Amino acid sequence: MGAILEEIYDLVTQKAGLKGRTKLAEKTGLPRAKAADEEDSKELVAKFKKAASEIIGSDIEGLIGKG
Repeated sequence: MGAILEEIYDLVTQKAGLKGRTKLAEKTGLPRAKAADEEDSKELVAKFKKAASEIIGSDIEGLIGKG
């Protein structure tokens, strides 16, 4: 559970560092540890993708779900 959300957290951490990761937690209301336990619902994944794209400054759509 939460595999896509974890992947988004990893991507944001790679691209924007710890500050970006913290911003993602603030914007989504879910820290990484809790995101790992959540179900990858359409709504939650969309919320994370939107927040991550804003933090990184580019659309992450093509970067997620490749693994």
